[in-house]
Amino acid sequence: MKKNILFFVFAFPILFFYMIYKAHHDKIKHHTILDENIPSSFEGFRIFFISDIHRRRIKETTLRSITKDIDCVIIGGDLTEKNVPLKRIRSNLQELNKWNVPIYFVWGNNDYETNFEELYTLLDQENVIVLANSSKNIKRDDAVISFLGLDCSTYKEARLDLALRDAKGDYFILLTHMPSGYYDLEQKERDKLNVVLAGHTHGGQIRIVGFGPYERGTFKKVGKTSILISEGYGYTLLPFRLGTDAECHVISLSKDRL
Repeated sequence: MKKNILFFVFAFPILFFYMIYKAHHDKIKHHTILDENIPSSFEGFRIFFISDIHRRRIKETTLRSITKDIDCVIIGGDLTEKNVPLKRIRSNLQELNKWNVPIYFVWGNNDYETNFEELYTLLDQENVIVLANSSKNIKRDDAVISFLGLDCSTYKEARLDLALRDAKGDYFILLTHMPSGYYDLEQKERDKLNVVLAGHTHGGQIRIVGFGPYERGTFKKVGKTSILISEGYGYTLLPFRLGTDAECHVISLSKDRL
């Protein structure tokens, strides 16, 4: 009994500080999407993807460690949450502007739980492009890829049909905070999509012997669709992680010539 008490006394503080460390120790994960359908003029197009920042401050050292050129930044929702000062959000957006490239944003559930009108004004001031059931076409030479942004289904309706309405792309990249924004689509709608980028789940955030409330983040291909579900950069409720990573992503597009 005494040994068990001593083990708990020493082990708990170690675990406590380890979980805090994991929640603040950034990992940059690099992914290459190999797809023969990628237009040739977008060979090497590179996306920085970050989601679920919540209360965290983005580390300048993390972004500085990315040495490759970035063509655009995508914020996959939950940029913030209740009681986060606008000054911190602005600072994070200015950090993400280090590459001087377009920044795209889709709404997360926690974004809508703030004063979202103030948040929208701030996004506009920082020249962030908000995609809410809408699209943005990016042209290179004679080819176009389209970012399709879904609204957050917790508080709004996620409408792929509206996002597709003005999309002119030869290649479709779906941006949705919640993975369900993709998985709830009918198969014929999923088949239109080449890439899906999502967050929200935090990979479960705290996993005990491999088990958590959500699956871990994944990067996989289902049919012709490449799907990235991030474990997110920040945390919710408590500043802890266990069995998951505080992550952001560099995604490169490359034509699959195999």
